[in-house]
Amino acid sequence: MKRDDKRQWVHIGALLFAFNVRFLSAPWAFLLAAAAFIHNIFLLPKYAPRLFRGRERLTQGIAVYPLMVALLILIFPNDLNLACAVWAILACGDGFSNLIGKRMPLVKIPWNPNKSLGGSVAFLLTATAGAFLLLAWTGPIPSFRHLLMAAAAASFMAAVYETLPLPWDDNLVVTLIGAVFIALFWKIDLHPDSTVIRASWWGICLLINAGAGGAAWMLGFVSSSGVTGGLVIGTIILAMGGWELYVLLWLFFILASLATRLGYHIKVRMGVAQEEGGRRGSKHAVANCLMAALAIVAIGSTDGMDMIMAVFFCGALAAALGDTLSSELGQLFGRSPFMPTTFRKVPAGTVGAISIEGTLYGMMGVILFAAVAYFLEAISGNLAPAVMIGGWIGFYAESFIAAYWMDEGVEINNEWMNLLNTFIGGSMAIITGVVTLGFS
Repeated sequence: MKRDDKRQWVHIGALLFAFNVRFLSAPWAFLLAAAAFIHNIFLLPKYAPRLFRGRERLTQGIAVYPLMVALLILIFPNDLNLACAVWAILACGDGFSNLIGKRMPLVKIPWNPNKSLGGSVAFLLTATAGAFLLLAWTGPIPSFRHLLMAAAAASFMAAVYETLPLPWDDNLVVTLIGAVFIALFWKIDLHPDSTVIRASWWGICLLINAGAGGAAWMLGFVSSSGVTGGLVIGTIILAMGGWELYVLLWLFFILASLATRLGYHIKVRMGVAQEEGGRRGSKHAVANCLMAALAIVAIGSTDGMDMIMAVFFCGALAAALGDTLSSELGQLFGRSPFMPTTFRKVPAGTVGAISIEGTLYGMMGVILFAAVAYFLEAISGNLAPAVMIGGWIGFYAESFIAAYWMDEGVEINNEWMNLLNTFIGGSMAIITGVVTLGFS
């Protein structure tokens, strides 16, 4: 069997673990998915290196896959049947579309010659069947028509988006689109009089973000692609999360942008300046704010999870802010950058390197973010320390992991590392709240 085919069958076969979710609580399911992610990036390359395409581990599907499952559990902790349904769309749809698309392509998709009609049809049929089966197995059954509608609609939208020539891994695209649309269709069918879709409010939020994005572009803070990425993420956060969380998004954006622009000419001479004159593009918006946006989707589509997901949102953005401040200001004011794994001194700008000054700036940024979140009543006072701890762990963990992989000779992708640190920051904020602060 060819190596790519082996990868796809492993991808599909992992869905068997989803049938155990029926007997697990959300915390246990999340811990198992997180353990699988750690296993796949640290241990699997040791005994099954042929499953990986190159030296860069974090951006490959075999590493992204369990991370996406863990995210689904975080998004739907009270509705694990929805998490399992999207898992089935990811496993069956993405896996069989590759296997069958190679053998029976039929015709190429006009807007993406790397995709085929045969693969898309296989995606839709197998994803619908898998999602329907997992919905029926793991959760309540309002009606079989309801299950089929939710499974087919989410699978169709995921199949469409999977054909688009996007610069991100299919695992990420399929998971996010599947999660958004299965939540919407599930909610619409159960509660036809109070759906999460309110066209007029979404239109207002879209206009607000279009104006704000245009102003940011004119001021030189974002590129044209950054306007597009910010428009989508900002609209979701304002429409489904409310103005308090939207203000926190802007707090992160303004402080991060100012830190990037501060001393920009000095950073250019050092060779560590951000590209495009410091303008932030869509990849920066997605890398730093995607986890926060997912938390907002959960707030808008899952009953009773507002405070838990608000803590994840704040922890994720606090980690992103801490990481940006520690990096950008540490490059300017850090006197002795070093690797956190070996404490070996290295030049400024080295991947994974930290400095005492930069770390302190990052910690102060996280404290400020948590304080503003409390002032806006986005979180309660007893949860502000959880956000601070989650943010600190998130941005420090990224440096430690990056340094470890650099020592191992593994290639590092900065955007994927930002996704990782925001995921860690949000997760650790929740875990800290549960374990030490009595968060329930």
